[in-house]
Amino acid sequence: MVIFEEKQFLQELEYLVNIDSGSGTADGIGQIASFLIGKCSQLGLTVKKHVFDPAYGPCLEVRNYPESEDIDLLLLCHMDTVFPVGTSEKRPFRIKGDQVYGPGCADMKSSILLAFALVQNLLRERPELRLCVALNSDSEVGSISSRGWLRELARKSTYCLGFEAGRSDCSYVKRRKGAAHYIIRMYGKSAHSGVDPRGGASAVLEMANWICRFADFDRLPLGTSLNFGVARGGTMYNVIPDYAESSVDIRFETEEQYEILTEEIRSLCDCPYNPEIRVTAECLARSYPMVENQSGQALIALMEQEAAQLGIPVNFAASGGASDASIPSQEGVGTIDACGPIGFNLHNDDEHILLSSVRPRLALLLAVCNALPIEKLSDVS
Repeated sequence: MVIFEEKQFLQELEYLVNIDSGSGTADGIGQIASFLIGKCSQLGLTVKKHVFDPAYGPCLEVRNYPESEDIDLLLLCHMDTVFPVGTSEKRPFRIKGDQVYGPGCADMKSSILLAFALVQNLLRERPELRLCVALNSDSEVGSISSRGWLRELARKSTYCLGFEAGRSDCSYVKRRKGAAHYIIRMYGKSAHSGVDPRGGASAVLEMANWICRFADFDRLPLGTSLNFGVARGGTMYNVIPDYAESSVDIRFETEEQYEILTEEIRSLCDCPYNPEIRVTAECLARSYPMVENQSGQALIALMEQEAAQLGIPVNFAASGGASDASIPSQEGVGTIDACGPIGFNLHNDDEHILLSSVRPRLALLLAVCNALPIEKLSDVS
């Protein structure tokens, strides 16, 4: 029987959603961490607090068997959101029928509570499982400081559930694209645009050529894309701009695709459209693709089996979005992502979850965890 107190869930979710905890909002993330530490204490769990970069606030490592190095089941959550300070005051937590709204409600404050509800049930029904809930504070910016820690935990784990929001079509995620964040900078030569237009070298024109080159939708069926999301350049309307820069998002399905794209970028840096322009490309952050490994395929088959017995529809999809679940999948850990409540309109003003999705998804996850093959788990003395 699934333990799930909807009233308590909503009260706790309201508290979390009404705290601003955007990436880099260390105080807000610290408040959320303190709340979760209290929750862990009530459940008899041990918490180790890590601060890898004070700018992002603490990360939490929650265990039921802290003396054990190995982990049978790793649960991945993040405490940061994409929203700036002041957002929760502007549009606080609210409920409209089955829809629950608020900044970070779907991504992923409701998911954190679902993960702890799963832990609460497993402590009662499968106490021998060695559990670890990893909550980082910089996931939305590529887990810049926490990636090494997550990889270390993944290497100790047998299975992993990632708690990104469930897809709007109820799907779980079995595969994800990798992502990289680049800053591309162009250095040209300024000149008066009316008096001496040929005397300058326009960094903005060079940037425009790059943007047009990579704005090729023929790349999408191949699984790759490159988006110049933010572009800046120039000082005055009548001056040939000597500097331009762009923040660039790269998506790819395989490491081979990433190497091809980065080689194209390196080649353009060495041989720009205008030889008078100097170009640099700096990678600020990157995440690897989430892959379907053999253990993951077995975990998917187990979830399909348990879903059929419960009469719950289940689907698996590939996603263009990145998440920390890519890390354990790359380490050969059986991984399923998007285990959180069904979410809609992530990262915008209309972000919300379906409250009615929480209990059945919790029930399915519990059934899967209860059915994990015991021979794959180490004995706990």
